[in-house]
Amino acid sequence: MKAIESLGYVTPRDYNSYIRFNMLKGKYYRVKVCIVTISILLLTAFLFINGFLTSNKNLFIIGGVIILCSLMFLYTLNVNVKRVCNSNAKIVRAKQKTVFGKNGFIFDLLFDDETLNEHDEIFFDEIDAIYLAPKAIYIYIEKRSVIIIPKRNLTIEPYEAKAFLEKFIPQKLIVCI
Repeated sequence: MKAIESLGYVTPRDYNSYIRFNMLKGKYYRVKVCIVTISILLLTAFLFINGFLTSNKNLFIIGGVIILCSLMFLYTLNVNVKRVCNSNAKIVRAKQKTVFGKNGFIFDLLFDDETLNEHDEIFFDEIDAIYLAPKAIYIYIEKRSVIIIPKRNLTIEPYEAKAFLEKFIPQKLIVCI
């Protein structure tokens, strides 16, 4: 069985995906996102149709406010991720290298200036949870600290990474659908 290795950059798009994942994280987070989105759309459509049928302008206004708030939420989310990535440009510009072993993994941030490189060794018992999402692996070290490993950076196939995690830390692995 091949060990998980990853080498590459974590882009602002990866952080954006993580923020969306983290809001409704869990095994069925995509289902939760669909339910919330469809609920908002159905509520808005109901308000517009009901407002049209009853000639009630207030229902149109409430429906418009719901759509506006939803769009503003998504816009603000994207702007905040970009702002955080720009303020932490050091981390975004670092190449991330991760190598898993039987007891833990090594996490390195590699910079152009080698004096800035960071090296961490993390044991599996220090991990709270690992989420195997469709686009990335999210490793929660603490409730608020996460390591993002985009699947495109893996040197092995995603199914091999899943098999490795299932073998060595199945109790902390959550496979997301």
